[in-house]
Amino acid sequence: MVRRWKFSTQVAFIYTLIIAVPLSLLIIGASEYVASNSITAMLQESERIISEQTRYVENAALQMEHLESVISSDFDLKQFLYLSTANEPERTIETLIYHTKILERITFTQPLIYKVYLFVKNEAIPERWPLVYQEDRLADKNIPRWVFNYTNRITSRVELQVESAVYLTAEMELQKRHVGYVQIGVRMTDFFPFLYYDNAQAGSGFTMVYQGYEPLLADRKLDPVLIKEIDERFPQAESGTWRYKNHTDEYILAFRRIPRLGLTLVHWRSAKSLMANISIIRFVSIGILLLSILVMFMIISGATKRLFRRLYTIMQGLRAVRDGNLEVRIAVEGTDEVAEMADIFTAMVAQINSLIKSSRKEHELLAQTQIKAMQNQINAHFLYNALETIKMQAELKDEQEIVESITILGRLMRYSLKLGKHRVSLEQELEYISDYIRLMNLRNDYTITLHIDVPAAYRGIEIPKMLIQPVVENAVKHGIEPIGEDAVINISCAADVPRQRWWIIVEDSGRGMDGTALEHLQEQVASGREREGASGGIGLSNIQQRLWAFYGQDFTVELESIPGQGTIVKLPLPLPQQWGV
Repeated sequence: MVRRWKFSTQVAFIYTLIIAVPLSLLIIGASEYVASNSITAMLQESERIISEQTRYVENAALQMEHLESVISSDFDLKQFLYLSTANEPERTIETLIYHTKILERITFTQPLIYKVYLFVKNEAIPERWPLVYQEDRLADKNIPRWVFNYTNRITSRVELQVESAVYLTAEMELQKRHVGYVQIGVRMTDFFPFLYYDNAQAGSGFTMVYQGYEPLLADRKLDPVLIKEIDERFPQAESGTWRYKNHTDEYILAFRRIPRLGLTLVHWRSAKSLMANISIIRFVSIGILLLSILVMFMIISGATKRLFRRLYTIMQGLRAVRDGNLEVRIAVEGTDEVAEMADIFTAMVAQINSLIKSSRKEHELLAQTQIKAMQNQINAHFLYNALETIKMQAELKDEQEIVESITILGRLMRYSLKLGKHRVSLEQELEYISDYIRLMNLRNDYTITLHIDVPAAYRGIEIPKMLIQPVVENAVKHGIEPIGEDAVINISCAADVPRQRWWIIVEDSGRGMDGTALEHLQEQVASGREREGASGGIGLSNIQQRLWAFYGQDFTVELESIPGQGTIVKLPLPLPQQWGV
């Protein structure tokens, strides 16, 4: 579909795409960066909150443990509680009042402490509420060291008069002898104040406290399998954060474990609003992106149409030429490449007109030449038929030399008459040359010996017809006939693999040329304007022009000659592909 657009529209589309791709990556990347930072910030905030709440709980537990340590390490108190007897009740009561006042003062300095209980095994110690009780009032002697959300009903059975608290229970011993128990309590609302925030304070999320797999407050269940998933995902970690998804919502979670208390604090907050904001950010980003791309495309499209308007003028001229109007002229304002293209187009059309006129003249000349060639062909056929008649008469009179001469001459003429065939095998060309030399030996009173040293691999290669014969004819006419003595002509081949060509080498033992004549002939052949009658023979210029026409300007005839020793002519041809290395 894009290919059907105008070229200016395609260019505008491509430039818009080039700008839109990095812009898209930038906008989408920025929106994802904002979304990622928002989630990271929420995770960090949850982690900060859970860290502060964990420190608060640990500090509260530390105060309780500190008070338990003070009481358990009071040797006088433990000795009094263990050794007192019923013999001196007044002294016992007096000492008990003394120690309880000390405990009350210590407790008073700890505002977080809700209750302190001493459960004494010694029955001689009277109970002094609300601090000292007989041990049998402690219903569960195997109570854990830490209990949470526990209601101690020692002093009252009325529900409203007893508050849920966290209790630390420890055994008191005097030299490894059981004295009783000390129990220290802190209200749940003071130990875990964050569990009792109302919904108005829940903007930063909620915190849940798990003992094992159960929450301390049953009405704050987030997900029944949440704490199990924490243990599976973070089996050894004391803290962690992650995005938690259930069937209906997504949450940002942070947790902390307090191993000595057996508690896990989990802070959670709904990410629904955050995800909605992120979706809005992405939607707005995509909208801005699409709007930006549309605006960019319109701007770039308008600019390219203005730039390509002059090109369309040139295109209209091309269409006019295609339709046959060669009189079209294009005028484009400016001095840039487009204006130069218009000038070149106008000049090209004018040149085409000139070439068409020249071509018409050439066609007229060619037609006349073809008529003359047909006439010459008719004359050659007449001559060939006449030779055949003379040959028959010579055979009747048993004149074998005349028969052989006419036979050779007939083959030469038949080879020459194949005007429609421009290429022949090297083998055919060599046979023609052999007949030519035999005919020359019949005519002359000296002998020309032809040596053909051409491997079989070369003989099947096609070459331009009549490529070697003019060279051999020049060797006979201009090199051997002037001296009138027996001579030798060698024809060989050589491959030049690095230059991707092979050579036909014709070497004669004629009179040769001096340096000046050789240089003059080389210049004439290289220019393609050799004069007839020049030393070295007629036809080399024609051979050179044919080589250029068939194979290109790199294929140039090479000449070597030494006066009194002969001349070497090398004809270059392209190396067959299967021979290349």
